[in-house]
Amino acid sequence: MASIGKIARRTFLIGAAAVAGGVAVGYYYYRKPFANPLEADLGKGEATFNPYVKIGADNTITIVAPRAEMGQGVSTTLAAMVAEELDVGLDQVKVEHGPASYAYYNAAILQEGGPFPFFDESMTAEAVRSGLGVVGKLLALQGTGGSSSMRDGFDKMRQAGAAARQMLISAAAQKLGVSAGELETANGAVLHKASGKSVTYGEVAASASAMPPPAEVRLKDKADWKLLGKPQKRVDMLAKVTGAPIFGIDVRLPEMLYGTVKMSPRFWSKPVSADLSKAAKMPGVVKIVPIETSYGHGFGVIAENTWAAFRAAEAIEAKWADPEYPLD
Repeated sequence: MASIGKIARRTFLIGAAAVAGGVAVGYYYYRKPFANPLEADLGKGEATFNPYVKIGADNTITIVAPRAEMGQGVSTTLAAMVAEELDVGLDQVKVEHGPASYAYYNAAILQEGGPFPFFDESMTAEAVRSGLGVVGKLLALQGTGGSSSMRDGFDKMRQAGAAARQMLISAAAQKLGVSAGELETANGAVLHKASGKSVTYGEVAASASAMPPPAEVRLKDKADWKLLGKPQKRVDMLAKVTGAPIFGIDVRLPEMLYGTVKMSPRFWSKPVSADLSKAAKMPGVVKIVPIETSYGHGFGVIAENTWAAFRAAEAIEAKWADPEYPLD
């Protein structure tokens, strides 16, 4: 019995140490901030304060919206959260989509995937959501969906703007030789009302970005909001109505070809016969190839442009075998 007891104690101690070590390592990685991806691609005269804010020496202020804009207005709202705390208007900033980076993880995207409905605010439900949020960061999921962008960004984006503002004030205080408590911000500038002096964000951006982030970030009271909670013009509207955004379909490469498919109308159905001659002779058609997959069969058309590919696919005359399963 003594040996069994010793083995049990040893096993317990080793297991406990492993669990404690795992928790400690996991907590370390959860608390550790991800690297700022903007640092690797700054333009001349640009400075970055965190993954969401860049400011140029010319006072160009760029806010990074890390979620995909799919018409829901997320780029405007996320930018407004940062702009609110930076004390700038949306008409003073450029909004860019964030690059692929762990820094733009969406902690909230998993939280609504839990077993509790969104209206359940019980202690158990909130505890599970909190745990899933930790998992979201550890997995570094950079996704858009589940109406999670605002839940994920509401604190994160405002803190990014507020931290940058506090760093700019500290740098301006050094430049003007005054106390940071005597300074105010407005419209992209730091103001010292007592002397009438001011500096733009751009003038102190480089020195401010070199400072350590504030240990405590002070957010505005809701009563002081100028942008949030009020109607704003969409930052992406002009580009959309003028056709300026570039999508995957707009990519052009040297000697680029285009393709489309004509597939069997039912799963696993194969062509009994096909006449490709008319389609193959059409202007712009380069090649027609057979397609055989586990889901269906058909033909792929490769052409010099999309119009030629689409017309050729329509011109393919094929008869399809009945699939080996009931149709009714």
